[in-house]
Amino acid sequence: MKKRNKLLGILLFSAILLYALTKDFTPTVETVYVNGNILTLGANNATATAMHVKNGVIQQIGAVAEMDFSAGEPRYVDLKGATVLPGFIDSHSHVALSSFTYDMVDLSGFTHRSNAAVWEALKVAVQNTPKGEWIIGKGIDIVLVPDLVLPTLQFLDAIAPDNPVMLISQSLHSYWGNTAAFTAAGITKESDTKVSTSYYEKDAAGNLSGGIVEQLAFLPFLAVLNKDATTPKKLTKATTAVFKTYAALGNTTVVSAGITINDAKPLRLYEHVSSNRTSFVNQLLSVGGLLPKRTPMPRHFMFVRHDRAFLFPTQTAAPNDFYGIIGVKHWYDGSPYTGSMYLESPYEATAFSKEKLHVNPGHTGKALIEAQALKEFISTYTKKGWQIAIHTQGDQAIKEVLAAYENLSEEFDFSSARNRLEHCLLATTASIHQMKKLGITPSYHINHLLYYGDVLETEMLSSSRVNRMLPLKSTIDAGVKFTLHADQPMFDSHPFRLIQTAVERKTTANNTIGAHERIPLLAALKSMTIHAAWQIHKEDKIGSLEKGKLADFIVVDANPFDVAVEKIGDIQVLQTFVHGNEVLFKKE
Repeated sequence: MKKRNKLLGILLFSAILLYALTKDFTPTVETVYVNGNILTLGANNATATAMHVKNGVIQQIGAVAEMDFSAGEPRYVDLKGATVLPGFIDSHSHVALSSFTYDMVDLSGFTHRSNAAVWEALKVAVQNTPKGEWIIGKGIDIVLVPDLVLPTLQFLDAIAPDNPVMLISQSLHSYWGNTAAFTAAGITKESDTKVSTSYYEKDAAGNLSGGIVEQLAFLPFLAVLNKDATTPKKLTKATTAVFKTYAALGNTTVVSAGITINDAKPLRLYEHVSSNRTSFVNQLLSVGGLLPKRTPMPRHFMFVRHDRAFLFPTQTAAPNDFYGIIGVKHWYDGSPYTGSMYLESPYEATAFSKEKLHVNPGHTGKALIEAQALKEFISTYTKKGWQIAIHTQGDQAIKEVLAAYENLSEEFDFSSARNRLEHCLLATTASIHQMKKLGITPSYHINHLLYYGDVLETEMLSSSRVNRMLPLKSTIDAGVKFTLHADQPMFDSHPFRLIQTAVERKTTANNTIGAHERIPLLAALKSMTIHAAWQIHKEDKIGSLEKGKLADFIVVDANPFDVAVEKIGDIQVLQTFVHGNEVLFKKE
């Protein structure tokens, strides 16, 4: 009897464990959404009033009276006239960095409007942090906080003598630390990245002054921060919160453009969060509290950094519509706001350029890598079959990258690769036509216009250059598909705000820049839906609401075609669905 009871106990425990290990969130049952204003954004831009979804796939879309439900008994959801759109696709974001910066001290110009306010916020953070623990701040910005005085090593030492401090710029291209931070990262005045475009700033005596320029120089600090300041539990919590924030703003797919991680461990977390089904091992880790409990989340596709090749899978993975590594990313120039954008003509010789950017008259920036190294990079990953994305802000950077592709075009056919250029602040008409010829597609960082357009025009670049920047209409006229992005965490991934800027081209000071490059609302919507899907080779699966496509859609509080242009950014997302399942988020 005892043996039998013991055996029954083992079987019961095994059954409970098996249930726990195989249990996932319950998918939404077959559903018909009725009485809606459904903007399909499909080939013919049709509208519909009803949509039938089963197993995450759109079965029928149109008018409910014309639909056939003889094969099942779906439930009905009354949309009560609400507008439905395809879910947005964030074509250029940074999930890892967004999670990394999630709980950092906010020192941005969105929160603090003066130099004094910024440093007072840091002082408060120091007072509230135990001695010896890291203090990490984000959002340092000399444009959004015009009177900001950038910190020195001595300044940060005085504020935080007992804590390592690391501050990150809004552009994510400049950083500052105190003595404790440099010591923790093992950086001394003799340390050298051996790359002239990424370095540790020094004073006249050759001592470290606290500044860290560009990402290569930052990597030793990132490694220490990942080890000492970012625990797996904290990363898991932040990643889950970040994905929910994407969904709350209407994003059903996120593309990480250059994933910044030091090992493959976070990939397990990302796969677990976004995949349609998780693995047995991941579910075991979830039961043990090492991975989060699964709920519906946005899809996630990644471009690996050029210096993180070890993250690539050792064998070609089966096609996955939810998660995966899809390409590789490199940087050819830097940021306009660090003086590292690569220009054909110099930055304007203004007090701002000299005193804030620390660039001298005649400065044009320069390429971050040699031309031959660029060609070898393109050649290597083209042979391996990976899609390529290259960071190019300045007109000269764009021109030289396109020249590299042109030189390789006799060896490779790029026409179907959909290789990408990222940000493209100063793309010229000639470059756009060359993109068309080479099958290259740009992704535009339209927030440069919204937040920095006034300073770019008056302090950094000539009016004529700024008037031509971010040439969206010219890109449409050339027959080139493009996307818009916010470069989160530089700015929140807020699709309706990006769309508004593309349509009206106004700065936060209400100045119009490049009115001739305004685009119609429909084109702006498509740049963040079906064209964004096309850019990652997923247009047959997502990006529009059509029969046979995956049911990624959002319910919003207003039809964008019925609101004033200046109100588009105020449209609120009420519900977000990925594969027919609602992503639950806290509504503001």
